[in-house]
Amino acid sequence: MRMSQCGNGADNTTVVNDDGPPSRRLSPYIRPLVDELQANGHTVSVAIPAASRSWIGKAHLIEAKLTASYVHKDSFREDGTWDEEYQPAEQTNGLTNGHLTNGHSLTNGDLTNGTTTYNEEGPTPDEWVIITNGTPASCTQLGLHNLFQGRPPIDLVISGPNHGRNASTIYNLSSGTVGGALEAVFCGKRGIAISFGSKDEQAADVIAAAARLAVRVVGYLYQHWDERVELYNINVPMRLDVEERPIIYTRTLPYYWNRGCLYAEDCGEKGKGVTNGAGEVNGANGNGLEGRTRKRQFKWSADLSDMKKTMQESEEGTDAHTVLNGSTSVTALRANFWHVPGLEGPLDL
Repeated sequence: MRMSQCGNGADNTTVVNDDGPPSRRLSPYIRPLVDELQANGHTVSVAIPAASRSWIGKAHLIEAKLTASYVHKDSFREDGTWDEEYQPAEQTNGLTNGHLTNGHSLTNGDLTNGTTTYNEEGPTPDEWVIITNGTPASCTQLGLHNLFQGRPPIDLVISGPNHGRNASTIYNLSSGTVGGALEAVFCGKRGIAISFGSKDEQAADVIAAAARLAVRVVGYLYQHWDERVELYNINVPMRLDVEERPIIYTRTLPYYWNRGCLYAEDCGEKGKGVTNGAGEVNGANGNGLEGRTRKRQFKWSADLSDMKKTMQESEEGTDAHTVLNGSTSVTALRANFWHVPGLEGPLDL
């Protein structure tokens, strides 16, 4: 893929993720990407889960009530929490902590700031929306339909950057990052999933280089969108010279689990009811009593050593081989589980 220095293409972008609010350990990449998008002229609206939702795919928690909190982008702490009492210094755009300053007027319930109008009940330009019980897919839904009505229509949904690569069929079908982009497609929008290919802590200049490259790739793909494509999956290797490395269209590496169960028994947690939100035990409100039901607890304990070995040995031209060998992978996808051709008509038993 050859890219020149081009415009950003998509003017109005929603960013979602599956790693949750900015944090040093779990979600170190989202703020640099958003800053780089804005520096390149994108109007960015951010809607992200309040906690990590990795490996959740395109799921919605349909029995959970979603709460959207408007959080100033500078109020986040290194652990992913945020300061509820944060008050930013007066901004040049006339907003201080979401209030009118510098003589800007409130007209028909909208805050007018230059040529851009913001709904009084929506977030200010410096606020991100953090969604309790949110998933990447539900963040996409709310971001497109509920949270940013005072802003221009969304052109593109970017999901990510994921903390670690999403290459191979297993990752693509399990990833909340890819799931957020898939949801955009089903809402009639273009979606791009972005993954930064390392979970190891990275130097700030390495992250900045990955963010710059990702924004350039996004701009190129949006301006040259192939109409056969519904979403793109981008994997960026984390290296300081990434902007000088090739960018390659790839195919998805097929992969299946071949090493046991993904869960291990947690013997120290026997007898505790599995919960999904306060007060929910066994799918209903429980009274906290143990009763006579025998229980066993299991925790996520995936052994990914075989997968890593397979990826390292994968064929040239696959997403895994490309990113592991230091180049950026761009995989064009369609949002479907397509049927196997030829199996049609009556099934005679």
